[in-house]
Amino acid sequence: MKIGALIQHYIPIIFEYCEKRDHSEFDRLCDRAYSKATLDVNFPFCKPVEDISAVENRRYWSQIYVVRGRTVRVTSQWFDPPTSKSRSSLVRYLERQGIDVIEAARAAPGGASSDTMSVDRTVRASRGRFKGNAIGNAQNLLVRNILSNFGDESFGPEQWQQVIDAFGRRCAYCGQDGELLMDHVVPINKQSLGEHRLGNLVPSCKPCNANKGDKDFRAFLSNYPDRIAQIESHMERHNYVPISENEQIRQIIELAHKEVAQVAGRYIDIINTLMAGQRRAGGED
Repeated sequence: MKIGALIQHYIPIIFEYCEKRDHSEFDRLCDRAYSKATLDVNFPFCKPVEDISAVENRRYWSQIYVVRGRTVRVTSQWFDPPTSKSRSSLVRYLERQGIDVIEAARAAPGGASSDTMSVDRTVRASRGRFKGNAIGNAQNLLVRNILSNFGDESFGPEQWQQVIDAFGRRCAYCGQDGELLMDHVVPINKQSLGEHRLGNLVPSCKPCNANKGDKDFRAFLSNYPDRIAQIESHMERHNYVPISENEQIRQIIELAHKEVAQVAGRYIDIINTLMAGQRRAGGED
């Protein structure tokens, strides 16, 4: 199996690792130096869509992925030995992250077709396609968009700085100073129903941002009741009441999530019907 096909097989698996196990790994994969040192590729493994210049456009596959709320594309600039060490670097990378390495990853390029077939069985989508696009990315993006925008609250950089100051310019979870990220106390996803409101935002250091992930902040801080109390006071001060117990909103979000897949399926059927008709018409000529 060629390195390009191999990378495309692992893209959703690597991004799932970034979403569920190590949030900071996504930032590292967007860094060119890290990508070169880790995977022997001359471009960032992935790059936000809005940051890809016209010149760089052909260096990235057109497929768009949603990771940590960002839309990104993955570089297509992969080469097999002897031009590059990307294949062996990928194997080492996967092993370090605890990701299963398929046999085709270790095999030399141009190997027997059985390698390709073994990979195909592991990732075959419901429509029998290899490398099927994940509709879940679109579903999750829609949910995040809805949860980030309903209501009439507005705030800007000045208000966010006031929140940072209120926490002593330290991480709300561990109390460390340094570079601070904007973290949603209640995660913005279909399960937690967090919102992009000031009362749901706290400053977080990179390690805590990665380690907390989609955990409930009370569970994450179970040994630090004073920090839980500080965050709860922050939420009350900004009149933020989590909507996770609102069953009607949960049903609406669930409906929106399902409708994305339904819309995709409907248009796929329409296009398939159109193409089948065109093929039949072409055969009759």
